[in-house]
Amino acid sequence: MRLASLFAVAALLGCGSDDAPPTFERLELEPATAILSVPIGGTVAQEYVVYGVAGTERTPVTGCAFTVAPGLGQFFEGRLIVPDRGGRGTVTATCAQGTATSMLQVNVSGRIVLPGAPDNSRDLFAAASFVTDAARTPVIEYPLQGAVSPKNIPPIEAQWTAAGNDLFRIFLESRYLSLEVYSASPEAMVPEDAWRAIAATAAGESLRFTIDALARATPTTKYRSAPVAIEMSTDTIDETAIYWWASSSGAIMSQTFGATTPPTLVKDQCTSCHSMSRNGQRLGYSRCVGNDCGQLFAGFMKFDPGSRTWTEPVNANDRAIRGSYTTFAPVGNPFPDDSRALAMVTMANGTLALYDPDTGAAVPSNLAVANTGPQAVSALMADWSSDGTRVVYAATPTANQWIDLDDGRIATMSYSYTGGNHVFGAPTMLVPDPITLPSGTYDNFFFPSFSPDGELVVFNAARAAWRNGTNARAPGQRLMLADADGRWVRDLTALNGGDGDLDITWAHWAPIASNDYYWIVFSSERDYGHRTTAATSPASCRANGVTQCKQIWMSAIRRDRLTGQVDPSAPPMWLPGQDALANNISPYWSVPTDVR
Repeated sequence: MRLASLFAVAALLGCGSDDAPPTFERLELEPATAILSVPIGGTVAQEYVVYGVAGTERTPVTGCAFTVAPGLGQFFEGRLIVPDRGGRGTVTATCAQGTATSMLQVNVSGRIVLPGAPDNSRDLFAAASFVTDAARTPVIEYPLQGAVSPKNIPPIEAQWTAAGNDLFRIFLESRYLSLEVYSASPEAMVPEDAWRAIAATAAGESLRFTIDALARATPTTKYRSAPVAIEMSTDTIDETAIYWWASSSGAIMSQTFGATTPPTLVKDQCTSCHSMSRNGQRLGYSRCVGNDCGQLFAGFMKFDPGSRTWTEPVNANDRAIRGSYTTFAPVGNPFPDDSRALAMVTMANGTLALYDPDTGAAVPSNLAVANTGPQAVSALMADWSSDGTRVVYAATPTANQWIDLDDGRIATMSYSYTGGNHVFGAPTMLVPDPITLPSGTYDNFFFPSFSPDGELVVFNAARAAWRNGTNARAPGQRLMLADADGRWVRDLTALNGGDGDLDITWAHWAPIASNDYYWIVFSSERDYGHRTTAATSPASCRANGVTQCKQIWMSAIRRDRLTGQVDPSAPPMWLPGQDALANNISPYWSVPTDVR
């Protein structure tokens, strides 16, 4: 239950009378300023009284309605109950004679001792003296400095190096928050209720992490890490789900964003790529039939609301559609509802074709136009815009490219449904030219994806052919952002982790643009603290040139920096709930479906 729904903010004090209210020069609300300290997990109460002032006389006024904005608490007559949600706001009393206001500030503080840490942890740190020693100083591994998080992200696990220590104090601080967490291991995750209070208190501000460490065998000295700060945004990404392919186990998984329950299995026996419709009701996939990737075929699934299960009207095992990547036309274009649907498939000969995902029947069109023009011998990896009027795809000068590619360029074409005909316009090159960065020249562009409003396209850029089955990082694939009209292209340097090669692929957008940010989800071969590294990754992850488990990450794109002149991205957050020791790739962010 969200805090916003917990706190209705109006209550009446007294009943008043039928007589005309007395006249005052002004109303005063006391206390004029209230600064409250609320313990984590607790509440405090504050009484408010309204006075009418006439000269030197002050008379209590009844029959007033009290509100507090933002919703920092709940009024019961003149008594405000404040939970552990910090911030600053205004209390207003509305009476028959007028209104009065006062300032309210709520600070949240406290201590949490996690299981395994001794009860006297605080005393041990109080008795120890700070010493500077690089070998004994913890280094925060996660979260990443400067990352931006949605407010409703589930509890995150902070991770750091032990550096020879075995007891740790974590400071979590923002303007209205001061919390100590004690842990006996080099990671910490606070309980869900506490995390909700932390996220709500820090929303719109920085949340700072600092680690103190000591060894219980020699507890006289302690060591302090450098701080790491993330931005807790005010964005709440509700009613969305992220689907991904756990390639090391051959399964497609789904996780409703913000949920703390385990991910749901959507489809097993999937050995290649998948896509989701924007309404979350359809899934396209490809499968190496009989575990023979020389026999790659596409299939389609549909959610049945009656049985609340996924059906499979087109099974790849039937070997009917020799294809790889899929995308769906949105509801509303060309068809008014989801009773009819249209899918686009990358075919084995490097062309795009339309299919009915309910029957597997080919749908006639002029899609061969995608293979015309400069750089467009093969066309693959298409994505349909949310309004259905445009398609973006990768075009290459090499014939028969339908899975891997080189020399790719990003192209777009229009779409209309006229007189029962599916008509695509002549393609134009959105990103036609190589792009040079300090890390090299990028001349292979692929995996384009439209933003939810169709204004932007995120895509992969690589220095060489993709994929490299010996060293997956070698092509240097990273993410770039383009204006959908081709006015500018920008490297997402912060998201990409600087100039390093972190095997970043499969970017897609959250289905809505929130208050201040767009949100992108992608897969990357980068460390998640010390939970996911080359050393911790099982053999099932280390295949096809991948050296450690790829994981699903999400990054914020600032809406007020979309000029092409500055990097609008931020370092990413790890998606909570996924298996940290599985290869998780091909994430799609869509509308959630309750799968049973």
